[in-house]
Amino acid sequence: MPRKERIAEIESLRGIAFAAVVLQHSIAHFSLVPEAGLEDGVLLAILLMASKFAVPLFIFITGMVLFYNTGEQLKYGRFMQKRLTDVIAPYVVWSLVYFTLTPQGWTAIGWQDVPELGLKLLTGKTTSHFWYIIMLIQFYLLFPLFLKAIRYVYNRYDSRGRLIAVLIAGAIYLVLADQLGNIARVMERLHIPVLTDVFTTYADRNFLYFFFYFVLGAAAGLSVKSWNMWIHRLRWVYWTVFITMGLRFTYLLMLEFQKPEGIQITFYTVSLIRPDMALFLIASIMVMYQLAGKLHNHLAVGWLGWIGSVSYGGYLMHMLMLRYSYIPDEYFYVAWGLNPTVRMILTWVLALALSCGLTWCISRVSWGKWIVGTVPKANFRK
Repeated sequence: MPRKERIAEIESLRGIAFAAVVLQHSIAHFSLVPEAGLEDGVLLAILLMASKFAVPLFIFITGMVLFYNTGEQLKYGRFMQKRLTDVIAPYVVWSLVYFTLTPQGWTAIGWQDVPELGLKLLTGKTTSHFWYIIMLIQFYLLFPLFLKAIRYVYNRYDSRGRLIAVLIAGAIYLVLADQLGNIARVMERLHIPVLTDVFTTYADRNFLYFFFYFVLGAAAGLSVKSWNMWIHRLRWVYWTVFITMGLRFTYLLMLEFQKPEGIQITFYTVSLIRPDMALFLIASIMVMYQLAGKLHNHLAVGWLGWIGSVSYGGYLMHMLMLRYSYIPDEYFYVAWGLNPTVRMILTWVLALALSCGLTWCISRVSWGKWIVGTVPKANFRK
């Protein structure tokens, strides 16, 4: 089959999503520094809400690209082989890296730790951000089922029927998000091995609680022209939801900061799996897609495309790069009397640069794809 034309927005969206991931984790660190006051909390809350779309946008991109590129016949063996080398193998490598990052280092690890390591590999518990990789792998494993079901709807119904199907899927997702706690309590009572843990301890990485972003991406990938039409037609709707809900969540966070013992900057209110947050995130995806489509500056598009091309390896290592990015903060930024929010932004930029730069360097060697996945050799557009 002839190679399909690239979806221009996707290249920029990947870069935007990865930059937002690093920003969120930078915010989480600086929300805890003792110098951070209420004014910093407000700024950090605004920046957090502006970047909250990161993971749902990644899921949307995955669904859109898979359904756009997959032909009539899915060669599942070849499909999974590519995911094994480009996704799973680098995940295992970096899981081992994080697992060994203890004060004692390699010397503290023995054969007795193998069962614990195996469980952490299966659950993404070697570090805090690997939950996303475990959830992503579930979509890859179940892709034939998604492909069959979504293509059945696409081929059977006209555009109106497809829209209704997407709306029904969205309604089901909102109900699932709303019933997260009740489902967990029922599963705890049933106490089914493995399955109970999937809906309780590991519910935050259960694909069911993120499936709609994948389905939305699939709908966009199967009919890019229709998706672009809706992005244009609904722009006032999703921008209104994005701004209104963003302000509402920022206000709720400011209420959360006010504890009996004083101001404490925490972000529990804005958990990803809740129906009102889902509406905000869906609107956020559409906002980011529209902005990416309107971005015509060649330098900005080129840089975002390059960041997107190294985003997987960058995602795997960025928490480690953040640790090194805190060093200038400890030795210089505090001594210079910089505002905590400014320190956060400097740390974010440094961690992003280190993650992208190191990923690109590793990808240049022959075995690099086993460490950071496949990175295109020519990806910076002038």
